[in-house]
Amino acid sequence: MPGTDKITIFYKDASLVLSAARAVYWPAEKMLILSDLHLGKTGYFRLHGIPVSTGVMQDDLKRLAALIELFKPEQVLVAGDMFHHRFNNDVHLFKDWRQSYKELSFLLVPGNHDRHLDIGYADLNITLTPEKYECGVIGFVHEMQEADPGRLTISGHLHPGYMISGKAKQLLCLPCFIKGSHHLVLPAFSQFTGLYTRASAGHTCYVISENKLFEF
Repeated sequence: MPGTDKITIFYKDASLVLSAARAVYWPAEKMLILSDLHLGKTGYFRLHGIPVSTGVMQDDLKRLAALIELFKPEQVLVAGDMFHHRFNNDVHLFKDWRQSYKELSFLLVPGNHDRHLDIGYADLNITLTPEKYECGVIGFVHEMQEADPGRLTISGHLHPGYMISGKAKQLLCLPCFIKGSHHLVLPAFSQFTGLYTRASAGHTCYVISENKLFEF
């Protein structure tokens, strides 16, 4: 991940570093922020006879490890859907990976998948927050329903993407951050997700392409 692009944005007195590795770093809180890991999704597909390699999830965890080594956070906050399905072998792989970061605090703002799962979060050394979690001028939810004009709400859930048209009328869909006046929607951290491409009028999109960020 060396050379991965970064853009710093500001909200009131908070600075946030957007990374093309699909995460945000909040220096003041030493917090790495991401959403929609969907751990266990590849195992769920394999359980239903669809051959998806565990390498997909392992690549996501390698990217997360690289971000931890780069920013050296004291805490990681996942804005929902850390897990996709019930406890399966993929979750065992995460548990093994977690052993390398025992001292790192993991916070999970529960998402629509997480709320319905019977997973021993304490055994994984993960702390569940309320569904709306506030830290200074930043608030966190999984799916934003309404922005709070008093703070920046960071959310996930949408798996946002940006559609780009080529000269030969080909279409390319790329993951992105969506920034409004009082909210920031994160791209899905997992690369094994679809993308929501409905236009976001009046918003700024930070599009991710080959470890680079482009503002639209």
